[in-house]
Amino acid sequence: EFVMALTAILVHVLNYNVTAQLEYHTRCFTKLLGRHAVYYYAVYLVFSALIRDQFVHRALIANSETLVLFPENVAFVLSSVLFVSGILLNLWTLKALGIKGMYNGDSFGHLMKEPVTSGPYKFFQDPQYVGTTWCMLSSAIAYQSYHGYVLTVWLYLVFNFSVKFIEGPHMYRIYNNAGKIKEEKEH
Repeated sequence: EFVMALTAILVHVLNYNVTAQLEYHTRCFTKLLGRHAVYYYAVYLVFSALIRDQFVHRALIANSETLVLFPENVAFVLSSVLFVSGILLNLWTLKALGIKGMYNGDSFGHLMKEPVTSGPYKFFQDPQYVGTTWCMLSSAIAYQSYHGYVLTVWLYLVFNFSVKFIEGPHMYRIYNNAGKIKEEKEH
């Protein structure tokens, strides 16, 4: 169960990175699904995350109470606060970015005029990933699971690797290319 959860986390991140770049280079989803493809893609990514979470949940159940760090009532309160905070941070991020901004809309040609610096971006560089990591940590605490803590660290590392080496460079290329095209049109 644990290895499947590790794999599911990695596969989910690879999935949205590969499909975003595939769309950017080929427009295959837009050609197939039309101008609202980004919305279908958002639903697809939510389902992908739910599948990931199902594998994580199974791993936590199989490994519950293997690292009891808190009394049960403290674990309940702490995990509840972390979970609600993570969900609220993700919803705040969605409000700041909109569906197109949160779900790789730039790969679909929906570019923002400038980087978002309001809302949760005043406090975090990648608030959606922070919120998701808080939710994962809340589950590790709730299940008092050694594997849950390891999965939380793994999720954090995979997100950070993705931002630094895949998503960040991809987004830079998109906006850099858009800037070059805009300059060519102006001249």
